[in-house]
Amino acid sequence: MLRRPGFAVISTIFVFANAAAFAGERIPLQKGDTAPAVSFVDITGEATGTHAYRDWVQVLTFADRESSEELKLWLRPAQLAATRAHPELRVAYITFADVSAIPRLLRRIVRPVLAKTFENSNEDLEEAYREIGVEPDPDKVDMIFAPDWDGVHLEAFGLEDAKAYHCWIVVDGRIVEALDASTPDLEDRYVAAFDAIAAASQADAPVAVSTSRSD
Repeated sequence: MLRRPGFAVISTIFVFANAAAFAGERIPLQKGDTAPAVSFVDITGEATGTHAYRDWVQVLTFADRESSEELKLWLRPAQLAATRAHPELRVAYITFADVSAIPRLLRRIVRPVLAKTFENSNEDLEEAYREIGVEPDPDKVDMIFAPDWDGVHLEAFGLEDAKAYHCWIVVDGRIVEALDASTPDLEDRYVAAFDAIAAASQADAPVAVSTSRSD
């Protein structure tokens, strides 16, 4: 007859299972952290990576279909405000889309849909730039859309998924601002980061970054 495991055995198993889960838990990167250099194939099929924009300000965002709409609500006006205030900065907007839930067999169907969505979004943004008196300059602004089919880029930045959006502003390989849905005053924090980047650039000094994870 099989004997039921005792309470002590069950408790021990529970403790080790939770310890293992905790050990594998991912922690999103924060201000002051070094941003990982990642290579990827963008939606146009071009192989590139963050290394191609080493001398640019990089705005890296992660979102899925639903969280991307929430992200866009504040990021678009913040982006326009920062561009209007500091048109001299070279900025690469790299959007990682969490599409890891899409079965491999459907990717051929989904890819052109994503490409068209990205194209339309770019056209809308270019028109918004012109409305604030800024002509889009490919030497100053670049938009990159990178589907994360297998979740490898999520993992590199410490994310389990992109059900909640994340935004990192990176300068010289270092995260100078980290924003997500729990961040207060998102637009103000974003624009303030660009103010600091522009001031540091003019002074030829590194951007001052608080490394506190609680601010």
